[in-house]
Amino acid sequence: MSLALIMSLGMALFLAVTGPPATSNAAAATMTNGCAVSARGLPSCGAYVGGAYGGNADVSPWEKSIGKAIGVHRTYWSSGSVASAVKSATADAAKHRVPWMSFKAPYSWADMAAGKGDAWAKDLATRMKATGGPVWVAVDHEPENDGGDIQKWKAMQARIAPIMRAAAPNLGFSIILMGYHEFQGDKKYAMSAIWPKTTVDVAGFDIYEKYGHLGRTEWKDFVNNYYVPIQAWSKTTGVKWGLAETGYSDAAAAKNPSWMKNTYNNMVSYGGIAFSYFNTKLNSTTNWTLNSTTKLSAFTAINKSAPMLR
Repeated sequence: MSLALIMSLGMALFLAVTGPPATSNAAAATMTNGCAVSARGLPSCGAYVGGAYGGNADVSPWEKSIGKAIGVHRTYWSSGSVASAVKSATADAAKHRVPWMSFKAPYSWADMAAGKGDAWAKDLATRMKATGGPVWVAVDHEPENDGGDIQKWKAMQARIAPIMRAAAPNLGFSIILMGYHEFQGDKKYAMSAIWPKTTVDVAGFDIYEKYGHLGRTEWKDFVNNYYVPIQAWSKTTGVKWGLAETGYSDAAAAKNPSWMKNTYNNMVSYGGIAFSYFNTKLNSTTNWTLNSTTKLSAFTAINKSAPMLR
C-alpha cells in the first residue's frame, strides 16, 4: 500500500472520529442584531445604547424601569480604584454590557509620558483581562478642561495605549474629548494637533444639547457641526467613535420630544457605535437625568431598538 494511500485512509479515520478541523474562518462573535463584534467590543454595524447612572451605581433599577438591559455602561474611577472598577466591569460582562470607563492618571501627564505610570497601566489592563468581556478604558478624559499642556497629555496617551492593549486583548483603548474644541474651537485642540500616533480603538465625544441650560435658547447642529466632521475624521483614521456623554435639559425635552431619537439615529447613520446618556446629577448645573416621562420614554424607545452583546 502506498504511503499516500495510508495517509489518506488515516486522515479519513481521524475525521470520522474527531470531525473536521477548525478553520481560520470560524464565525466571529455577534451582537443581537447579527453583526460581528470584535474581542475588544467593536461592532461592525449598529450602536450600543446606555450611559452613566448615579455615582457608578448599580444600573439594575434603571434597567428595570426601561424593561431592558443597557448595552454600554459609562463609569468614572480614580487611579486607586482599579479593584472596584474590575468588579464593576465583571458585573457588566455578566449582563452583556460593555463597560466604558474613565480613570484619572496616577501621575502628571509629563510623568506618565516618561514612563512613571507604565506599571499602573499594565496592571489595570491585566486585571481587566479577567472580567469576562470587552472593556473600553480611557485615561484623563476631557483634557481640555484640565488646563495643562495638551501635548504632554498626547504623549501620555501614546505611551500607555500600546501597553494596555498588549496586556489585554479584550481592552479597547479609548480617548474621550469634548468635541467642541476639536472641531470648532482653538486650533491647539484640533484633532490633527492632539491625536496620538498609536492605535486607539474608540474615540468618545462629550456633546450635550445646551438648549435650556442656564437659559440658553440656541440649539446645536449635531449633524453639521459634529457628526459630519467626526465621520470624515473617522474614515481617514479608521478609529471608531461614539458619544461618551450626552444629555438634554427638561426644557429641551418639552420643546423637542424627538430630540433623543433624532440624535441617536443620526449618530448611527454617521458611523457612531455608542450612545451614552449622562443619567446622573453629578458635576452638573443642569438636570440631564431621565427624570421626566418624556425623557425616560425617549430613552426607553432607542434602547429597545439598540443591539447588545450576546
